[in-house]
Amino acid sequence: MELWSGKNDNLVSKQEWEQRIDTLREESTKKCNKEEVKQALINAVKQRIPQHKYGIFLSGGVDSSLISVLADKNAIFYTVGYESTIEARDVTASRTLVQKYNLSWRLTILTLKEVEKYITQAIHILSAVNLIDSVTIGIAIVIIAATEQAKKENITTFLGGLGAEEIFAGYKRHLDVTDVNEECWRGLHAMWSRDLVRDATLASALKIDVRTPFLDEQLIKSAMQIPGNRKIKDGQRKIILREIAEEIGIPKEIAWRNKQAAQYGSSIDKAIAKLAKINGYNDKGVYLRHISKSL
Repeated sequence: MELWSGKNDNLVSKQEWEQRIDTLREESTKKCNKEEVKQALINAVKQRIPQHKYGIFLSGGVDSSLISVLADKNAIFYTVGYESTIEARDVTASRTLVQKYNLSWRLTILTLKEVEKYITQAIHILSAVNLIDSVTIGIAIVIIAATEQAKKENITTFLGGLGAEEIFAGYKRHLDVTDVNEECWRGLHAMWSRDLVRDATLASALKIDVRTPFLDEQLIKSAMQIPGNRKIKDGQRKIILREIAEEIGIPKEIAWRNKQAAQYGSSIDKAIAKLAKINGYNDKGVYLRHISKSL
């Protein structure tokens, strides 16, 4: 299963997506163990590695770090952060991984003025699908900035970690349910409107191909046959994925790093909040909607 089947503008319909998820659920009858999940993940990454140079969006979290370690020598790694007095956590964690594995890393540190420029660009792209909230725009800025850097090296194919939170129970809402896997299936259904439309719209506008190993059919089926108590325990999320990461060799501080969405780990959200305040807005969403109306 691919978001765009290798093309930057080929997102399946909402109905087709939901039917695919329902079919995978019906086929998920065989109990799996950690080794089977690990092998499914390795295969999912390997199958999506192109023959040419490609990029990986590296946040220093367990998802992108796993993809990075399983990549080959053609991979270039892109991390984005906002310039502030305290280094963005994504930057710090990514540097640790890069140094351990001697990866080809491109770090982009944005100034406040550059964030402002990218806000306008992100809103211009995503207003067509009515996605201009601060979370979505923050994520979009990271993708746009990384893509801009990558295109200097003629790289337009990327591997990303989308889907890991849903199949391995990485969101806070997974802590608040009695049936973890039921919530995972619900989230997979819902991510078309929330995540796929955003990323497909960005990919089409930026003319890039984003491949998503965590949305591989076999990996989804394997992960969804792991009991919920192997994904969440004592408030810790994505347990089995973190264990796999350690086994593969990822440093413990990265394998067990608390989840931070791209807009927070990069500190882009702080930049948006600061720009909103500078422009007289206490609410980031109101500030972004004001920009949208002026475009």
